[in-house]
Amino acid sequence: GGKNEMTAKEKIEQKIKATRNNFKRVDIQFEPLKEQNNIAGKVTIGINDENGKTIAKKTITRNYIRENNVYEFNFKNQKKSKDKEYVLWIQFEEVKEGSKFFTVKTENVNQDGIKLSINGQEQNEGLAIQEFYKNSKKQIIFDLGIFIFTIYAVCISIYIYYNKEIKVEKIFLYTVPVICLFYIIFMPICKNHDELYHWYRSYEVSMGKLMTGINGDELGTKMPENISKLLTDNWMTITYSDVNECLSIPLEADQKTTLYAETSAVYSFIQYLPQGIGIAIARLFTDKVVLLAYAGRFMNMLIAMTCIYFAIKKIPFGKKIILALSFIPIAIEGFSSLSPDAMTISLAFLYIAYILKLAFSKEEAFIGKKEIITLTVMSIIMSLCKIVYVPLVLLMFIIPKEKFKDCKKVKKIIAIIAIAAIINLIWLGISSIYLAHFREGDSGIQVKTLLSNPIRYVQDCLYTLNINADSYIMTMFGQKLGWGELVKVYDIVPYILLFMVTWITIIDQTIKDKFKLYQKFIIAIVILGISGLIFTSLYVQWTTCGSDSIAGIQGRYFIPILPLFILLIGSQLKIKTPYNDKNINKYIGIIGMIIQTIPIAQIIICHL
Repeated sequence: GGKNEMTAKEKIEQKIKATRNNFKRVDIQFEPLKEQNNIAGKVTIGINDENGKTIAKKTITRNYIRENNVYEFNFKNQKKSKDKEYVLWIQFEEVKEGSKFFTVKTENVNQDGIKLSINGQEQNEGLAIQEFYKNSKKQIIFDLGIFIFTIYAVCISIYIYYNKEIKVEKIFLYTVPVICLFYIIFMPICKNHDELYHWYRSYEVSMGKLMTGINGDELGTKMPENISKLLTDNWMTITYSDVNECLSIPLEADQKTTLYAETSAVYSFIQYLPQGIGIAIARLFTDKVVLLAYAGRFMNMLIAMTCIYFAIKKIPFGKKIILALSFIPIAIEGFSSLSPDAMTISLAFLYIAYILKLAFSKEEAFIGKKEIITLTVMSIIMSLCKIVYVPLVLLMFIIPKEKFKDCKKVKKIIAIIAIAAIINLIWLGISSIYLAHFREGDSGIQVKTLLSNPIRYVQDCLYTLNINADSYIMTMFGQKLGWGELVKVYDIVPYILLFMVTWITIIDQTIKDKFKLYQKFIIAIVILGISGLIFTSLYVQWTTCGSDSIAGIQGRYFIPILPLFILLIGSQLKIKTPYNDKNINKYIGIIGMIIQTIPIAQIIICHL
């Protein structure tokens, strides 16, 4: 629109006819004339009701406006404002007579009776303003969500604190699954990391399709067309209103189209079994697409919570480590979505706990056929989750040879590792067509570059770590949530969790002097091996040729090995503390529960 250059003593009045109730803010656009640096002065902005009474006024300086093109003028919420007329006024003052103050932006206005008036003279244009109204429904959603969670958090914290004999796994059971339910409810479907593609892959599996379809150059599986309608054109702006509109979308199973899960196509169907089973069961009771997706989320969460519950219960020491890590918001996001991260993280925790139980528990005097079969199955599933976590199977070497009845420890472990590795390589060979399709050209060149110049590759890794280490740590502990990391959690949450984990590492007496030298060496090899594979896989899959740093690395990828890192560091620290072990468990549960108010509030705010 046009512009009007304002000088001292001028007054602007703009009539506003409210279109709804709960009128509460007006945004005013200014043109600050930044080239005139030496002009001071101030302006008073106010708004009057239909009776001429001033509702609010605010004085701001020209210097403020120079740095802010849009001024947000907030005032007391006008509950019954619909169809009422208000007068927005701007008074310019304390400027040298005749000096230009700044300009206000104007625009053509079609409605009668709301045009701009300058010193009593009506203009042909109106101020470039935007009106804002308080949405009472959104306020109710926010207030109710936070109120219910806060009440539960306080009540369960009191119960945990005064329960003298409460076990660690019970603390977990009373807290983390409930937090996950709130994440499931308030994070709109397809707003978690890559959740649209996980949704397609989950639905494939629910149909019994264990692999994404391949038809010549066309990749994808014939699925009901309506399952693609969960996502709006701009997934970044999905709100609860969008979710509400999607609630009525029927499945219409006969109306099919080819849908491709893209990056999720390379993942093994094993990781999508919980989601697929949940969706398949839900189809027996409903044909609503949104409800099917939430059923997949719920079953994924249920399996993950079961794995972590038994990880805490079975691990012979370091229970509070698993408990504390289960409160990480980005991990909870995985547990509460259709993401395979739920199985990867929870199974990694259970796998570590089971091996430590076999290695250190006096109850497990010998490892028999049952334990060998269990180890084999878990090793296969663990390696199929993501190839970068294959080195976890090397943890079996920390089990003392005395635990094996026939003393054939090395042969049995190598046999299990070989079976897991072969199955993983078979799947990798099968799924490589999806990877080649997704990153055509770059991947092959990156592999050749790595092999021909490994020293340069190591330099790239160190450079990437140097410039991004702080970001990896903060995002690992939940600084950002959601696809595109659009939900910004206040730094206080990751800092509290980081402090809590560090505190546990130092004071947990149950992990002191637990490992022999060869066991520490094996754990260190596993940590370095997995970290190296994470960097290498992202170098090959996501990094474009010629880049100096490795792209795509996220802090959440390191969560599955965090228990090992903490155990390794904590076992080295010879610090005695006076803390009561049972009280520490309670503090972890209470703090972990209460701080979740912040990410849940942020999730709700971002999607109102």
